[in-house]
Amino acid sequence: MSIKKINVVEIVLISLLLVFFIGSITKTEKKEEPVEKIPVSSKIDIDLNKIESISGKYSYDDENYSSMFGIDISEFNGEIDWAKVKQDNVEFVFIRIGRRGATSGLLYDDETFEVNYHGARENGIKIGVYFFSQAFDQKEAIEEAKWVINKLSDKQIELPIVLDCEEVVLEDETPRIDSLDAKQHTDNALAFLKEIEANGYQAMLYTYPYWANNYYEMDRFSDYSIWLAYYDDNPDVDYPFAMWQYSNTGTINGIKGDVDMNIMFIPKD
Repeated sequence: MSIKKINVVEIVLISLLLVFFIGSITKTEKKEEPVEKIPVSSKIDIDLNKIESISGKYSYDDENYSSMFGIDISEFNGEIDWAKVKQDNVEFVFIRIGRRGATSGLLYDDETFEVNYHGARENGIKIGVYFFSQAFDQKEAIEEAKWVINKLSDKQIELPIVLDCEEVVLEDETPRIDSLDAKQHTDNALAFLKEIEANGYQAMLYTYPYWANNYYEMDRFSDYSIWLAYYDDNPDVDYPFAMWQYSNTGTINGIKGDVDMNIMFIPKD
């Protein structure tokens, strides 16, 4: 009798352990369902006079292009009510996934990326991500790209991964990339973008006139879509852009304070 009792207990314990083990594997390996990517082109030819604005939200439509309205956010936007953002007709969002320190050179997560990603996904808002780069050379740029790709290993995005490199002004310290010339900055950016594409993602470059004119050789980005920050009515640039950040003082329900407002131009089939 005692032998039979021990066998039953052992069987029960083994069964429970197997259930726990299998459940753990399933949970670890579970990934989101694939999403349909939104194609973004580097060859945009639009008539800015056809842009329409309703309550500060830009839209565009002609025989070749339609548009989507969206925003970009980071931890600086604080806690966001994504249900209200969706109700305010936001179609897409670019979420900062991380950054490199301007003086330390270390890589940092954006503290709100996870909660913002899931909030946008759960409310049906299309997602892209951007990384704030301070790469000193091509090696660091590739490191940044691989870091981003690793962070997205269990996630799905419809829109590009964006490189954002900008001027950093500090009171008591000199940013580590201040000495780089336009060729090196361009080499770095291209290294990042190519690594992103090599891993199956769309790649995009964020820039603005001062940086583009002084720290990039823009003709070398002809194969990549451009996200332009320009806060006047008619962007005066000599390169095409697939997305336009036309305001950094917008208002969106569910987000406190100023919000970056964007229009993305989508090629029609």
